[in-house]
Amino acid sequence: MTTQSTNAARHGTGDADLTIMLAAHDAFRRDLTRLARTASAAQDPARRESVQAGWELFKRELHLHHTTEDQLIWPTLRPRLAHSEAALSVLAAMEAEHELIDPLLASVDNAFARDHDELAGVIDALTTSLTAHLRHEERDGLPLIGVALTAAEWRGVGRRMGRQNGMAAGSEMFAWILDGADPGHRKAALAQLPPPLRFLYRTIWKPRFDKTPRW
Repeated sequence: MTTQSTNAARHGTGDADLTIMLAAHDAFRRDLTRLARTASAAQDPARRESVQAGWELFKRELHLHHTTEDQLIWPTLRPRLAHSEAALSVLAAMEAEHELIDPLLASVDNAFARDHDELAGVIDALTTSLTAHLRHEERDGLPLIGVALTAAEWRGVGRRMGRQNGMAAGSEMFAWILDGADPGHRKAALAQLPPPLRFLYRTIWKPRFDKTPRW
């Protein structure tokens, strides 16, 4: 996990644990790097399937992440922060930035399908936009969770996220987040799960995830 992300988790006044949110941000950055490195390989039939598998997973996780924020997290914060025009402006900016990213994902899809000469350029545009959004969210958005919610309330949001997304999506998300993570960061993220789910990660989720070549 980056130093920037770790510091961002401490900006709020509450004690909500943002480990998983920040780990997901680091996983998006990791996959953007992988995407850029493998763009040229997308034209190689032997590599195309694995590159496509990595890209499709990235899109699923980004959609899940942004949908959860737009439907569960920001609406939970908004009534608590209604007294602050600055906070409401940040939440509106988070949603607006999400909308700007969707067309860039479509551009990468089109370049994969039709014009590989355009691929490097559209990947660069996506990387620039998404990494700027992640920085903005870490600096100004995520700290609002600590301002507005207690740790118990934040855990309640997490439980609602789990029910909305389902076990299959949740198990894939954890395996994706922890793919290639160093032992310390893996331990910190897994500590957010109860022991039975940590057991499932080790025995089922990760082995199942590792069966599919990506990137």
